[in-house]
Amino acid sequence: MNISRRVQNRIKKYKPKNGLDNIALFLLDIAEVFHQGVVMHSEGVALLAEEVAIATGKDPKAAFFAGLFHDAGKIILPYPLYDGHSISNEEYDEVKKHALAGFRALIKRYPFTGLCAGLHHKLYKNGYGITIDDFPKEWSLATVKKVLEISMIISICDFINAFTSRKTEIKDGSDKGGATLKEMLYAKYPEDKSTVDIALRENGKYLVKK
Repeated sequence: MNISRRVQNRIKKYKPKNGLDNIALFLLDIAEVFHQGVVMHSEGVALLAEEVAIATGKDPKAAFFAGLFHDAGKIILPYPLYDGHSISNEEYDEVKKHALAGFRALIKRYPFTGLCAGLHHKLYKNGYGITIDDFPKEWSLATVKKVLEISMIISICDFINAFTSRKTEIKDGSDKGGATLKEMLYAKYPEDKSTVDIALRENGKYLVKK
């Protein structure tokens, strides 16, 4: 098993309900076969999101698992899409399917995590994924708000990790929003600059270590 010890310890510590801990370990093991980069990215996003949630007074457990599962939909897509090459526009159209795929795979048993997976690319201009219409109609406004808050944290942490750890082009063009990572993030998330500042501060402190 190549799942980082820090991630394994977090999963054990949080003791999530309905077998989410075992599902998380199984998912990471499956992804490790052909999607090693996705595993490292998901672990990095999960750990950073947890710290951002703590710093902003949000639920760190929800943020950690949402980060861990945010790219779950990628494991059903062809692995050459994630081999590190600069993908074409046609391949990017395939990649964009992962948000909806993750949502569909998780929504029945783990709705909160599934919604975050479906939303994490929708919370910025020209994003893609599910919409508010996909939320369970019986959910309270407080629960919907929590999903949106956690999803925003995941979205910001996802961009930070992708930008700082990948060498390939960011196809949605959001890396053109400024000369620095902070400027790019401010342009991408103009209403959430305080969360951006916290995420940038925490980034680098909690790198995934085997």
